[in-house]
Amino acid sequence: MKRFSVFLITGFISLVISSTGNSVFAGTEKFDAAMRPVLAEYLKIIDQLASDQTGGVVDAAKKIEGLAGSVSPSLVTGEHAAHYASIPGKIAEGAKKMAAAKDIESLRTALVDLSKPMVMWASMSKPAGINVIYCAMKPGTWLQKGATIHNPYYGAAMPSCGEIISGPDAKK
Repeated sequence: MKRFSVFLITGFISLVISSTGNSVFAGTEKFDAAMRPVLAEYLKIIDQLASDQTGGVVDAAKKIEGLAGSVSPSLVTGEHAAHYASIPGKIAEGAKKMAAAKDIESLRTALVDLSKPMVMWASMSKPAGINVIYCAMKPGTWLQKGATIHNPYYGAAMPSCGEIISGPDAKK
């Protein structure tokens, strides 16, 4: 059921994007620029957890929590502004949960809540080189660069578990 929901949401977002004729909604440029540092810290977390490492993850989560506070939904203008309204707050909430995690399992559990709004943003704004990956075993989604899957939820136990559902390397 969760997998169906992910595909339904991704499909809806793709439909909205394709109906506008643009790969990125007009009026989101400032919001997307403010999200770049958030994405950079998020990708550090993904890389560390996929490598079964925790070093720097809590620090990155704390940075994301602070950075999300500077990403204002008012930076989005136009007809799609409402789609972006809750994203910064949900990112901050997810990052706060990660920052409070005590071990790799609790970090991975908290990653689900951080990844949901990150995936929602990336599905709409299409940041360059970023893929949305879905793992049915968790179930959970995440963002990463490149076509080789590096599963942050299972690390070395199941490093390639997942499929690219959106992004430049998705099968069309």
